[in-house]
Amino acid sequence: MLEKHPPSSATLTDLPAPDPQQCISVEESEVRQAVFSFPAGLAGGPDGLRRQHIHDLLVRSEAGPEFLTALTAFVNLVLAGRCPSAVAQVFFGGRLLALSKKSGGFRSIVIGFTLRILASKCANSFGTNHLVRDWTLSLYEQPGCQ
Repeated sequence: MLEKHPPSSATLTDLPAPDPQQCISVEESEVRQAVFSFPAGLAGGPDGLRRQHIHDLLVRSEAGPEFLTALTAFVNLVLAGRCPSAVAQVFFGGRLLALSKKSGGFRSIVIGFTLRILASKCANSFGTNHLVRDWTLSLYEQPGCQ
């Protein structure tokens, strides 16, 4: 298993500081859509937080709007790279499992933290909805029409 997944050669302190001007940012509607896009019945991550927990908190009339605002701020903090390094070492990791294949060898499965997966879904959605769309539209523009 260590041959397939050796320890990291770099530390998180080697990473450059993020430039706030280049960070992506998502809206509350995008976070809400990402939460509701999780299939029902998925298991929780190493922290025990299930996707259903977040879903249930969002639909509560008592705290739903405030929770969505706080959740969106958290997702944007993660997307901006401002997660504290001590937390990032755990938050961006996961629990690695090795399952035996019928043909021999191992299949590795990583169980990640639910909030990290949510942030990833938001980042992927942002890329698909904003970056790819803008790039695709620029392919069809006539020269000089920008």
